[in-house]
Amino acid sequence: MSDYQQLPQHDRQDDPQDDEPSRPAWVLSRNQKIVLLVAATALLATSAYLIGASNEFAHHPVDFQQAGISLERFEAGLSKCKAIRRKHKHVYVAPEERLINERFVNGTAPTLFKNGFILDGVSAELQRKDLLVDQGLIVQIGSDIQPPKKTVVVDLKGHIISPGIVDMHSHLGVFGWPYLAATRDFIERIVPVTPYVRSIDGFNPGDLAIERTVSGGVTSSLVLPGSDNVIGGESFAFKLRPVSTLSTEDMMPMSRLGEGWLLREQFEKATLLQHAQDDWCDAAESQPFFGRHRLNTAFPEDLKYESLVGILRDDVRLNIHCYETHDIEAMVRHSNEFKFKIRAFHHGLDAYRVPEVLKRAYKHIPTVATFATSYGYKKEAFQASVNGPKILAEAGISVALKSDHPVINSQHLVYEAQKARHYGLAEDLAFAAVTSVPAKALGLDHRIGKIAIGMDADVVIWERHPLALGARPLQVYIDGIAQIKGVDESEWKQVEKPSKFAEYADLQVDKSAKTCGLDSRTGIFKGIQKIVSKKEEKYNNAGHLKVVLKDGHVICQGLCDHEVQLLRDEKHRQGEAVPEYDLGGKGVLLPALLSVSTLNLGLIEIPTEESTGNGADSLETPMGYAADGLKFGGLHMEEAFKAGILVGVTAPTSAHVVQGVSVAFSTGAKDALSLNDTGILQEKTALHIRIGHSAKSKLFPTISSQIAFLRKKLNDALNRVFEQDDPFALAVRGSLPLVVEVYNRDEMVRLVQVKRDLEHLGARILLVFQGATEAWTIAEHLTENNVGVILQSYHCRPDRWTAQQCLAGPPLTKETGLTALIRAGVKVGLAAEVSESVRELSWTAAEARSDLGLTTQEAAGLLSWNLAELVGIKNADNMGMVLYSGNPFEFGAKVSAIIGGGRPGIACNPRAQ
Repeated sequence: MSDYQQLPQHDRQDDPQDDEPSRPAWVLSRNQKIVLLVAATALLATSAYLIGASNEFAHHPVDFQQAGISLERFEAGLSKCKAIRRKHKHVYVAPEERLINERFVNGTAPTLFKNGFILDGVSAELQRKDLLVDQGLIVQIGSDIQPPKKTVVVDLKGHIISPGIVDMHSHLGVFGWPYLAATRDFIERIVPVTPYVRSIDGFNPGDLAIERTVSGGVTSSLVLPGSDNVIGGESFAFKLRPVSTLSTEDMMPMSRLGEGWLLREQFEKATLLQHAQDDWCDAAESQPFFGRHRLNTAFPEDLKYESLVGILRDDVRLNIHCYETHDIEAMVRHSNEFKFKIRAFHHGLDAYRVPEVLKRAYKHIPTVATFATSYGYKKEAFQASVNGPKILAEAGISVALKSDHPVINSQHLVYEAQKARHYGLAEDLAFAAVTSVPAKALGLDHRIGKIAIGMDADVVIWERHPLALGARPLQVYIDGIAQIKGVDESEWKQVEKPSKFAEYADLQVDKSAKTCGLDSRTGIFKGIQKIVSKKEEKYNNAGHLKVVLKDGHVICQGLCDHEVQLLRDEKHRQGEAVPEYDLGGKGVLLPALLSVSTLNLGLIEIPTEESTGNGADSLETPMGYAADGLKFGGLHMEEAFKAGILVGVTAPTSAHVVQGVSVAFSTGAKDALSLNDTGILQEKTALHIRIGHSAKSKLFPTISSQIAFLRKKLNDALNRVFEQDDPFALAVRGSLPLVVEVYNRDEMVRLVQVKRDLEHLGARILLVFQGATEAWTIAEHLTENNVGVILQSYHCRPDRWTAQQCLAGPPLTKETGLTALIRAGVKVGLAAEVSESVRELSWTAAEARSDLGLTTQEAAGLLSWNLAELVGIKNADNMGMVLYSGNPFEFGAKVSAIIGGGRPGIACNPRAQ
């Protein structure tokens, strides 16, 4: 890191003897080094040997003699005694007393932000005030500010300005894009206990992800070592402004018992070292340090335990990687045994179940740094709840939301806050969860995380309210310096007071009506504003539209006054009332939404547990059919159903090029025979293939061999084109779409050439690319050759070496991959990248709607009929319908009722069932 500039001392009010050395310009504070403890994995993935146990610090002798150690070493030891015994360890210059940001760049002009609204990172209130920044600090907030000469004036035109987002759990710069062996510097696997490794030593300022992260409004990140080890190492907080400047598996802990022992063993060693240091200091401070009477031993130190001793002395802030309730309680128990404070539990998806246990931690209630909606990706995450952040907050636990980049692309960290707000976290706490709360947990709330006098000039100007769906920054400032190049402020649109988070009334059930449940097959839904289908979009501003069901069948959609009266009369003659459900005039009806992805919905329940899945085919086995391995009733399928994703399309998993034949099924079905065989909607939907690095195997070690194999299989199928049981023959004649998971443009181009060559020989191939990160670069070829795309996902990231041409979207690029494809006339559908995102597909389409100005009907098509056509579902009109309490393409709307989807009758308020 020789290119880093050196900076002056930080502004901490500590003893001068405790001054730390100059540090790289990226580093926000070395004092914020953090030990990450992994206490929540049932089975660790690394293979390494343990540090041998010893008692090198026990009964440490304090020896006097005439000669002793040198005076220099004696005095150095005394200075360290003074440093570790200082009383005010975490006292800082008050923000309002700061005169300059130590990262201020000479020549940076003052900037006055006018005519906007301040969202300060603490309150939900929008303040109509101006903001002046100078010397890298916020120096004035108010009206009629008289700026100094040569001040740059930025007209916000009614937009919101907020503090920069703080990501308190990231591997940015140590797990770089694209993923390569040479860029994985976030875990040291030589041993399972590594408190001495430091993220700063592997941080790469050239990580391509940094620019994108900043474009999402993130200005500071806590960069941690990885989480495989029991003790991971020191973390450092970084500002994201660019600056110029061996292993035996049988010795690895394989259970929580082993983890607990390793952890306690290390803290015992650290405690012994701490006592040895204290004994040395007691002896040294009681003796004159003149003449020849000095200690015979130097101040006891060991780099391996420096961080752990720092935790015991409360000099180092401890963050713990932990998921489940018993793991959380174990760490709380350890904290009281060894008397150390826990600053935060990271991930903590089970923490909402045990808030009182959190409060038992030693002398400090930990913050929970978590995800808003992630769940089910491993056993430890299986009990997560979208209500977790809200429950914790209501119990008095501070909640921070983080990215764990690159697990979640930190460019979209604000999306976590948006989702938490949707699920009930208060508005002020939702935004504070990515600003002031993480800043405080890091001990940096005197400088970052809020807008106030004397705080660092890290601010974000938002195109819309940051908690609104699809919100993106217009510009980002770090230390008072604009970070996004090419922004023309004159192009910003004037807005009125930015609208807050949209909230809709939940489904109101008439008290005289029967309870809407699975046995309900007749009813009237009213208060609907919009009814959307492939054919049309009906709209009634007054919300007078209705949906009428009789004996499980929809008999009318629209005004339906005549049908309503007929049904009421009929039921009246039978001595019954018709159940009526009012959506408050804002209801929206959509057709069933689809999930078509590589996530194997219904074939595997926990991705990290092989026993919960169908397994993977090999080339020696017959071609697999997903329908034969389908399992209904799992958590992921149920969550999809409750979110209105009523149809899943899943292909088998394979270790090579050919995946197999996918199946279309109803996510709400009890089994494959439910409702007269509607559990499985279509047994054979498409033939699925993989091309690229992820499909390399012993049989197909190269991409060349993969494409050659596919070409031969298709060419051979031309000779048996009328065979009914051969998926390749069906694909060649166009009876079965050929869906290829591929990401690289050149590989896609070659596949298009294969299609064209075979079509000259009489083939009719319905080619669809899935994944397709770089498809936008060849959009015209796709349109010309009638190739469809299932984009997975909308928020692409350049994590593959062969698929780095990934459009970041505004404000870095005007287009996204989706917008470019749609503008070129390519038929496109959207798919989820990870299983927990399936239930969020409507929000994904909402961003596309916003970016392209799509109608509700066009946005729905991306998740419904477009996907059905691309994968060859033949009866797409009878897969079910979903009623929402409001616009499903905005936050706040909830699924009020589901008609069909594999279940009888009407499922009302499905998430409550």
